[in-house]
Amino acid sequence: MTEQPHAVARHGGEEDKNTGLFGEIDNLVDQTLQIYELTSKESTIIKSIDSSIAMLLTTLRTSLPLSPDIFHEELPTIKSAVLNNNGEIIIMQADGNIVTKKFSELVAGQVMEVVREIVPKLRQESEVMKVVATEEIALLRKVAKQFQRVKVQVPADRPKIEAE
Repeated sequence: MTEQPHAVARHGGEEDKNTGLFGEIDNLVDQTLQIYELTSKESTIIKSIDSSIAMLLTTLRTSLPLSPDIFHEELPTIKSAVLNNNGEIIIMQADGNIVTKKFSELVAGQVMEVVREIVPKLRQESEVMKVVATEEIALLRKVAKQFQRVKVQVPADRPKIEAE
């Protein structure tokens, strides 16, 4: 059975279309795999930032208020937001409901907005904390020095008092 020239031309055109489609599918799959890898890297980086921020907040013993605008798109009734020292964002909505969101669940844009907002606040907190810690250490050193006199004044041959 011989094919008609018209049928052969039509069949050849379909092969060209299919070849093009297969090429597009390959490109789509490759690009999707690259996006998956990039998304995975992004998630790892966000978790790292989360861990670092939590460590800073814990060390400084503080929580920070955040601008509600950062979360307004997904939670339009947001009233306030606070980043606690566990890396959680506590969101109070206008109706009184409280939503807790992990820092690591934020999208990249939100992460950057939070970082831009908290870095100056953390810097200020750290400066205050350093001054307070320095003053406390100086005071404790003076107290310890005063107590050193106890060791000097107690005679070595003094009888020990035993507990009854």
